[in-house]
Amino acid sequence: MAEFDVLGFVEGEPPFPAEEYADCLRRTRVEMACRDIDLLYVSSPPNITWLTGYDMLWYRRATPTGLVVRQDRDTTLFYDSAGHKGLIEAGAFPVGEVVLLGANQAVESKETEWPDSVDRIVGDLRARGWLKGRAAVEHWATAPGSPVLRHIERRLGEAGCATTDGSWLVDRVRLRHSPRELAVLHRAAAAADEVMQVVRGALHEGMIEVEIQGLVQHELAKRGCEEAALRTALRSGERRGEAHHALPTLRNLQRGDIVIVDFSACLKRYHVDILRCFAIGDCDTRWHGILEKAAGSLDAVAAEVRPGEPMEKVVAVARRYLEEQGILQHAWFVDGYTQGLTIPPDWVGHVYLGGDGFERSEFETGITTNYENVFDIRGWPGGSCISYIDMIEMTEAGLVALSKLPRTLNVV
Repeated sequence: MAEFDVLGFVEGEPPFPAEEYADCLRRTRVEMACRDIDLLYVSSPPNITWLTGYDMLWYRRATPTGLVVRQDRDTTLFYDSAGHKGLIEAGAFPVGEVVLLGANQAVESKETEWPDSVDRIVGDLRARGWLKGRAAVEHWATAPGSPVLRHIERRLGEAGCATTDGSWLVDRVRLRHSPRELAVLHRAAAAADEVMQVVRGALHEGMIEVEIQGLVQHELAKRGCEEAALRTALRSGERRGEAHHALPTLRNLQRGDIVIVDFSACLKRYHVDILRCFAIGDCDTRWHGILEKAAGSLDAVAAEVRPGEPMEKVVAVARRYLEEQGILQHAWFVDGYTQGLTIPPDWVGHVYLGGDGFERSEFETGITTNYENVFDIRGWPGGSCISYIDMIEMTEAGLVALSKLPRTLNVV
């Protein structure tokens, strides 16, 4: 793989060179042709970022920020609030021609103003001759709000377009990462490993859960990483161990605790998830046994799954292995999901390894997912859950884990 300088952002430049975004648009247009879509209104924030590098702090529910892509044109149109004029100019993002909506930032945030903005967008597209054929909006986008998306679709239909749901079209195309994207993901994985090792060295009895959360964020920032699309998950002890997706609290770590630390290193909006478990001093040896057995499930998966095979095979192989080890009955979640570029409030991709996401998929080289083995166990001292999460990449030779850290229980 070619080497790329991936650290940090350069003022006045998008994350990648222009040819990267040109290829993203080319691949999107090919998929549009396959789905018989002539015009796509891209409003999903991570999809806008993937196609243009554009990113911002606040995607408002009432602002119809969107990139319009025609299957038969190389040019694009970008609609956004007038309040973001300086942001667009400062970033030099390759968004195509920009049309600003409203007189200022405040106007576009008012619920009563968004129908006028949509009408202006549709009128502008009609005047340019872009409203021909079949048009699609992304109904599963996190922005703008669904009333705005429905109104865009309705107005496109009234303007003479046949309409359809364009959700997951761009998401499907960007499942397979380019060499530049993979270089960023590899660097993020290295940062995640480094930070997890710092956490291991810092944990001690009496430490507060939110203190660990702050340490993670500080150490990630020192390595050029941004705030991730989900908050750091951290829980400890018997009462909170099984409280999945709980936020860190003011609880002090106690001797004998099982501590679960889960975060993503985020670099140029590309995420690498990692979870490791720690024991504060001596703990029940059964916790060690679970992870020592479970650690081999990823090796079993990597030995069997190859490019072109359905993602569901990962879960089938893993569950068979865990059953052979006699621990499948403790499993709460043996699965994973596609992960890469994403924007708050979610880092979870739309395809799950087990097939329960919005789409199913086969593995191609360059696809990355996370891989989770989560076990809920009541009645053992110190905790009620133990697990690990790794990021895996499909290469020509098969699946490889991006983390270099052991998946067993760490005693501190």
